[in-house]
Amino acid sequence: MNLILFLIAFIFPLFAVQRDAAIGSYVTVPPDAPTVIIDAGHGGTDLGARGRTPYCEEKRVCLQTARLVKKYLNQLGYHVVMTRNSDAFISLSRRVEIADQASGALFVSLHFNSSRNPTAQGIEVFFYENKEDRSRTSASRKLADAVLGRLVRRTAAVSRGTKKGNFYVIRETTMPAILVEGGFISNPSERTNLKSREYQEKIARGVADGIDAFMKKNKF
Repeated sequence: MNLILFLIAFIFPLFAVQRDAAIGSYVTVPPDAPTVIIDAGHGGTDLGARGRTPYCEEKRVCLQTARLVKKYLNQLGYHVVMTRNSDAFISLSRRVEIADQASGALFVSLHFNSSRNPTAQGIEVFFYENKEDRSRTSASRKLADAVLGRLVRRTAAVSRGTKKGNFYVIRETTMPAILVEGGFISNPSERTNLKSREYQEKIARGVADGIDAFMKKNKF
């Protein structure tokens, strides 16, 4: 009898804790769920934009935010492939290659802005206008609109609009693709926000919400 009581009091709770921890640590994504490519800009020797007081490197904010986007997209039921998941330099051509090999439904590149004018602020999203593939251009524009709208809603940041851009990673990929500039590292106020985990969470949720809204509306 004492042995049974011992098992009930001490051993069984351990199994319960492990089971609960496993549920909280893993998200089951359906095998047929769409794959989204998240591209954390810069990395390794490519620092990206930098600001001082507080010191901030674009490559670090990109990676931290990209990891959060992945987490939220997994929770929403999407597979996510990241072009980099560490502080490593990845060439632009390799990023495109990763996206194509993964057969991604969408490609989203995360960056943060810089300007000689320290008062420049806000979020803008770029898409590539491919005149030979108008359906991809249209889808990319709609994706940009959806992501920008959710980002502004989540962060209350200034909207700088959606714009045409000729960036390599959104030009050379084959799926709908956008490049997000999530704020200005050169702006002291925005730089302070961008360094905070709380604000990075807001950006990540906005990006994930926008992707999800686009996917559901366009039935990808």
